[in-house]
Amino acid sequence: MLVKEGFSWPAFLFTFFWALIKGWWLTAILIFAAQAGVSAASYVIGFSAAGDTVLSFAVLFLIGAFANDLQRMELALRNFHEAGVVAGPNLGAAELRAFERIAALAA
Repeated sequence: MLVKEGFSWPAFLFTFFWALIKGWWLTAILIFAAQAGVSAASYVIGFSAAGDTVLSFAVLFLIGAFANDLQRMELALRNFHEAGVVAGPNLGAAELRAFERIAALAA
């Protein structure tokens, strides 16, 4: 399975639902708790609506930034092993390079 390196827009935009679609129930609960905790903390501290929005976007950004790392950890927990790193301008090119590498190793 190929896992993209970099920012995950679906995780940034749909955080909680993104984790549920992936089947990561514990991650979804933790995301929900983090968002609720940030909102509660900003209320207790007395942040304005703008401050609360900035903090919420910071949490969303962190989730988007580390989502693909979470996916790699999830795969490692399911006994997948990292076979290597390939680069490409798009998914199709990266897949082609990965399959060429696998074919070269098998030969």
